[in-house]
Amino acid sequence: MEDIIFHSKKIEIKGIQIPEFKLYSGSLIKIYIPNFNHEKLPLGFDLTIELIKKFQNQKTDLPWAKRYLQNSISEFFNPITVNKYLINKIKIDKESAKRIIEELSLNPNEKYNNLSYKKTKILAIKALFEKNDSIILDYYGSSAKGIESLEAIVNTEIIKGKSGIVFDNLQFAHEKEPFENIKVIKINSNQQ
Repeated sequence: MEDIIFHSKKIEIKGIQIPEFKLYSGSLIKIYIPNFNHEKLPLGFDLTIELIKKFQNQKTDLPWAKRYLQNSISEFFNPITVNKYLINKIKIDKESAKRIIEELSLNPNEKYNNLSYKKTKILAIKALFEKNDSIILDYYGSSAKGIESLEAIVNTEIIKGKSGIVFDNLQFAHEKEPFENIKVIKINSNQQ
């Protein structure tokens, strides 16, 4: 019997219905959100953030793999490196950090801010999967090629028994998902 990692009852936010779903170990829930609601008001990433907050309130050990933003004055003058990001910010042990850096073919001394958007996303995903069995992530801001890379990285973790909830833009929905362990939820923006 599969372990239920997370159970979300039906949710309504701003007139939009998100159906009930269960996240199992070794699976991925992919929620496609339209850019606009039925009144042509922005929806996409704003709804994603609201849903992430709701899910994290329900399950506090469900971290969101997002790009780290350096915000202190000391980091401005002394930017963190890839290695310091993993060890100091994500709190990964040195051996795991070294392995992740090697797997992703990164330079441990490269400044984190110099990494491409895709590399920071992949780094955050790998780092959080290193520490957690389940994570939340999003593909917003990724190119078509970038999403392919992200999906491949995520799938390698799902095959290991990890699980996740991923958000993406409805206009980029696959006709057929690239991996079998993905359950798709498409949000309808025509709800009144």
